[in-house]
Amino acid sequence: MSDIWFDDQEVEHLTPIYSCLKAQKEWQADFDIRPSLDVLDTLVAQAKLEADKFATFDESLNAIIDLFYGDWAFSGTNQSIAESKLNTISYALAYRTGSSFAMAMILDYVLNENEICSEIVVEYGELTVHVRCSEMEGYFIDPVSGHQSWYIKTENGSEEDNSDHYQLIPAEDLIKLFIGHQKWAFISEKRYIDALRCVEMLMEMIGDDPYERRDRGYLLKQLDCHNIARHDFEFFINECPDDPAIELIQYQLDEMDYQHHTFH
Repeated sequence: MSDIWFDDQEVEHLTPIYSCLKAQKEWQADFDIRPSLDVLDTLVAQAKLEADKFATFDESLNAIIDLFYGDWAFSGTNQSIAESKLNTISYALAYRTGSSFAMAMILDYVLNENEICSEIVVEYGELTVHVRCSEMEGYFIDPVSGHQSWYIKTENGSEEDNSDHYQLIPAEDLIKLFIGHQKWAFISEKRYIDALRCVEMLMEMIGDDPYERRDRGYLLKQLDCHNIARHDFEFFINECPDDPAIELIQYQLDEMDYQHHTFH
């Protein structure tokens, strides 16, 4: 997890959900993080009151899930809402709807704060909340619908049957995933300056990545900063000469050359 945007006093208290909320200020300068943190505190406290009514792990887990998708009414949406809004945790907390990422982050936080060990994983290409009951048993929870899939590994099962078929997203990578989602959402919405800020944030965290340089080049071209865009495109071509996108990148370079000669 990067501490680039945080004060020294904040760093030791960082969680992935706090990092994602704080990052929002990078493209929304007037964003106030406090109301979102207050809502999170309220959700955690209400979940604890509900879970404490039950004696077993399964009952406590189901109580929180029922609260999350029932009383709190978190759900997906079919409305035409900008993806950059649906991705943000503050929006999901305020309107009880959001992308699978935002919903997973909130559910995962509430569960962990109530001592239910959960993690965000990719299962068969979909973002999912995984709750491990033991080494042999657990649940997968769809963050948008709340649908639960229970599994158990058998002692007599084959290695293939008992192998994990999901990929864990490490906590320190969740902020990168969030900013990456926002980058592509902003590009699709033609918010190129905001997308460029996302690229710069990612490069601060992961270094001089050729794919981020490629994306920065594209954005700078859209913003008519052709000289810097050229350097980024050429860097990408040199670093990834076999990438399928090379032909498109070369076309972008040729187009900038044509515009340069036409205007001069």
